[in-house]
Amino acid sequence: MTEFLFTPLLMVLGSVALAAGAVLLDSSSPDWPGEIRGFFLRVFPHDNLISMLRVIATGLVTVTTLTLSALLVAISHTATTVAPVVFDQFLRRRANQAYFGYVAGCATYTYLVMAVMRPEWTGIAALLALILAAVALVLLVFMGYLMIDQMRPTSVVRSIQDLAFAARLRQLPLLARSHVRSRLDGEATPVTTRATGYVVDISTARLEKLLAPTGDAVEVAFQVRIGDLLAYGDIVARIRGGSEAQRRTVADDVLDCVTIDRIRNADVDPDHAIEQLGNVAWAATSTRQNPDVALASVGALRDLSARCAAAGVPDAAAYGGPLPVVYDDALQRRIVAALVDLVVVSTSSRQHQTCAVALSTLAEILPQLEDRDRDVAIMSLQRALPATLSHVASVEMGRGLAKLRAAFDAIGREDMADQVRDMGPRLVRENGLGDGDLIDHLDDHDITGPRPFRYR
Repeated sequence: MTEFLFTPLLMVLGSVALAAGAVLLDSSSPDWPGEIRGFFLRVFPHDNLISMLRVIATGLVTVTTLTLSALLVAISHTATTVAPVVFDQFLRRRANQAYFGYVAGCATYTYLVMAVMRPEWTGIAALLALILAAVALVLLVFMGYLMIDQMRPTSVVRSIQDLAFAARLRQLPLLARSHVRSRLDGEATPVTTRATGYVVDISTARLEKLLAPTGDAVEVAFQVRIGDLLAYGDIVARIRGGSEAQRRTVADDVLDCVTIDRIRNADVDPDHAIEQLGNVAWAATSTRQNPDVALASVGALRDLSARCAAAGVPDAAAYGGPLPVVYDDALQRRIVAALVDLVVVSTSSRQHQTCAVALSTLAEILPQLEDRDRDVAIMSLQRALPATLSHVASVEMGRGLAKLRAAFDAIGREDMADQVRDMGPRLVRENGLGDGDLIDHLDDHDITGPRPFRYR
């Protein structure tokens, strides 16, 4: 209902209400002045209206069936070449929901009017059906283009990117009012779940109400994040501080603050969108596809990282003050993990341009990370960098390694900078090139960010 059906069903119910109003208006037409009633009966004979309603009803069903069939073929093809995320994006678009709801509503309206039509009525309801059908045919042209446009990989990536940043903004109250590390020591009371599914949301309003009696004496340290998959018996949180009775009271009700469902909610789960972008890039990198799809996904990940770093986390006072809650935000780490995965998977398809862009993007992201996220990113890179030696020593690879080395120098990690510096000569030697073919520096005119790939 929340993913797709609510809007179409609402529009169908609106069509039923419109049909009821139009029929009531038509049923009062015998009492209209004779001139007005005679005009309608002469211009729109009853037999013609009944024939028209039959044609409209049949035509709407036929058009809807053909549209759905062609659409399923297009979505299946795009999902095969990009990722299954295309299905999720198509279902969540309001324009698609409104279009199918409108067409279904038109057909429902037409059948209802046709079922109660009387010869003595003037046919206002039938004329309205004609107008609604004409609008549906015009919308078919626009929706045909919109649906084709939605199947473009760049449109899919842009939609996921916008959804991720909007979800990040909705997540800010939880991040602002919680702490990164626990502030209380001592014995902890674990809270386990009996439900199975994804953590869809964590309500700060319910947490505030739950923790109000204990103040800062009791702390809720969540062991899960929004988007995590839970199984029966998994630990959701640990309750610290206060007395045993206070901890037990909070532990009994803390699960009411956590929403668990079988489907992830992309509206408040930016990690879900990041994983989708990573899957799109992974699918395009692991097979012999156009690398532009992977490059677009990498660009979206870089943009998300920059926007989230620039926005930061607002002060807790903006949302009602801090809460004794511990929650680990891993958005930047998820972005880095997706990019590191591309560095590794690019070795199977030998897409050196995708690997180079991923390295350049990581070089742009590293300086803006917090210390903890940066340490995790460096640890992941240290294990993934040897995979780059299997690529061709292209200009893009040289530039990507040079940018990464400069980023390590900028954040004071000379050890990693030396490791990257040694990889350049190894890469050119393993490709049978001389040291003169090595790009070991960046000139002053080098543009910011990864360059689009062009064959040389």
